[in-house]
Amino acid sequence: MNASEPVPLQNPPRQLKENLVKQALKTFAWDQFKQHLSMLDLDDDVVSELLGHIRRSTDFLIKRPDAAREAARSIFIDELGNFLRDHHGQDAAAPLGNEIAIIQRIEDGYREILRTQEGTVAAKLLPDTQASAALSRSAYSYHELMEAFRTASSTRKELTLQSFRIRQPDGSSYSPDGVLAGIVDITTMTLMLLGHRYRWFDSQKFLVLPKLSDVTDDEIYKAGLTEVLAASWRHWERMEQRCRYFGGELKVFTKGNLPTWTPEGAETAIEYDHISDGEFFDYLANDRLNDRLIQTFQEMALQINMDATESGIARPLSLPPGVFVSAQEAHSDVSLSEILGYSIVDDQERPCGLRLIEWIRGYATLRCLSDERYVQAGRNGLCATVPRETLIAVLDRVGLKDGTAEIFIDLVSLRASSRDLFDHPLIRMEDGSLLVFGPGILTSDPARLTLSAIGNQGKQLGRKGKAFEQETLAFFVKQGFAAKAFKFKRDGEEFEYDVVVPWDDYIFILECKNRTLSGHNPAAAYHFALEMLSAVNQVKRLADALVEHSDIVLERAGIDVANKTIVPCVVNSLPYARTGDLDGVYITDASGLKRFFQDRNFHIVRPHNLKGKGIVLHRTAMKSLWKGDKPTPDDLVSYLADPLQLQLMIGHAKKSGHRFGLGERTVAAVVDLAHDEMTTASIAKLFSVDGEWVEREAKAVTHAIKDAMRRQEQRAVRKADRAWRAQQRRR
Repeated sequence: MNASEPVPLQNPPRQLKENLVKQALKTFAWDQFKQHLSMLDLDDDVVSELLGHIRRSTDFLIKRPDAAREAARSIFIDELGNFLRDHHGQDAAAPLGNEIAIIQRIEDGYREILRTQEGTVAAKLLPDTQASAALSRSAYSYHELMEAFRTASSTRKELTLQSFRIRQPDGSSYSPDGVLAGIVDITTMTLMLLGHRYRWFDSQKFLVLPKLSDVTDDEIYKAGLTEVLAASWRHWERMEQRCRYFGGELKVFTKGNLPTWTPEGAETAIEYDHISDGEFFDYLANDRLNDRLIQTFQEMALQINMDATESGIARPLSLPPGVFVSAQEAHSDVSLSEILGYSIVDDQERPCGLRLIEWIRGYATLRCLSDERYVQAGRNGLCATVPRETLIAVLDRVGLKDGTAEIFIDLVSLRASSRDLFDHPLIRMEDGSLLVFGPGILTSDPARLTLSAIGNQGKQLGRKGKAFEQETLAFFVKQGFAAKAFKFKRDGEEFEYDVVVPWDDYIFILECKNRTLSGHNPAAAYHFALEMLSAVNQVKRLADALVEHSDIVLERAGIDVANKTIVPCVVNSLPYARTGDLDGVYITDASGLKRFFQDRNFHIVRPHNLKGKGIVLHRTAMKSLWKGDKPTPDDLVSYLADPLQLQLMIGHAKKSGHRFGLGERTVAAVVDLAHDEMTTASIAKLFSVDGEWVEREAKAVTHAIKDAMRRQEQRAVRKADRAWRAQQRRR
């Protein structure tokens, strides 16, 4: 594992209490924290853990100038340094100094952005003009992007939405998803910067915008300078979070030592080029989730007439089952149920105060409302306001009753802690109305928004763990295995096995985990990695106990472990998997595991655009998962070590660097992850399949479908002709 990965810490008997550490780093109350530290044996592990908390604490980091907090923190740091020297040696404070230097370097970046913002011509515009211009720019950019997407997609025979790129006349290309994310991110951060500058956050930390005004092209242009700095803020924020959570160095260069890429006039350059294993596999998991949601939607669209299930939002509706405001809602209910392992229609749990179907119905309703405004008014309808009472009435009419409409509105309204305008597409206005941010909701999947919004609140779904365990057990029983779930105690210690699968000379131990993915957020990705490490340690403990207490296992579950190869696995509900093993444990996911047993071949599923006559999904076998006609445990072990789904993602992933300014004097360069467009040809090349054969098969399928459609049209014409002739004879 990479040295920057989170690792379990072996603490002394009296260990740091995380809640006390977090409180101290938030309040800088030294005396109380000193009492806690005095009770500990300050060995290297404890000091290292403490420094890790300091590095990762969002409260300890002061992004915006605050003289009182900075003074209190300075005193806290001095006291802590003295304590470490007194209780852990003279050199103990040096690592603390290194961490503080990193934090101050990060804060300097934020300060420079703020100083630059204050000096721009945009800052001289009226506050409401700046906000209005930012929203106008986002509406224009979104509208232009959608026009470019429609034009590009209409000319493509093979439409791969998961990795689709728009090609430009100069030969370059760009991802519409990436551009859309940029539009939403920049608008979010612009409004946040303005909100902090002009104190637009209310007592509950909701952003409340003043009355918007009509803006000129010149004002929109000037306000663009604030957007450039907002983009820099967002890039710097992601970069420093990656550094704080996953390690790596912020390399700083000054005059006389500047890299060759530094633009003229810059005095400081900062580089960050570290990508840890934790980040890499998190990136693949989030992209796989997106791929899965898109593919499920495409398959549902072809298997059922989803448009026929749409009821819209104009008339009263009950909550599902059977009734949906849109095709997107129907898809979200199905896909989220599949992901969680239980029917969300039957689920009565209320994460953050709403049932999951209420979350999805709310987002789907906002999407319908925004779509109506966009169709009616074009780009002028993308950032439209609606009276709060009207929106409550609409949501109540479509099933969010008994106060749930008000709860939903508050949960998805932009506030200081919001991640972006995707999860929180409503903005409060000072007259009490709500602005619906169309670019954040019009192309978003309600299921993904729901998972992201709940995760952003720090919540996990209470019952989904057990449901996933039961679903996994039922799957293996259905495959004909004598799979068992059981638990026992020995010497006061409990051992609980989610799923144990005996198979020939192997025994697979499956530790089932159902955690929300990070949504590409570094802090969430780090904590997910910690969860995986904890699960690895847990399943290793269970594997050891299976052998050590084989007599109980035989008695309790009827499983004989003698002379068997034990294969411990962590199985995630969401599509998070890793290649290789982690300390002897494989990390996989439910969709990949099920696919191994359900189909010998790994297929690619590609939609083919039939030029106005619809879309058809074509499955092409690319590689066999088994060596023979039936799967073997050796096949499964090989698959767990190198899943084909990850081979596919890794084969298209790449490092991508970009640069941004922190003002006039400082420039930063960062390396992040991206991916190439995934086409039938690129997949065939990756799996050493004859690309020409794949292309011929695809063309044959398309031709056959067109021919069938042509014959169907001819039959329809003949039928109509016969009906006309019969009518003429009757006359």
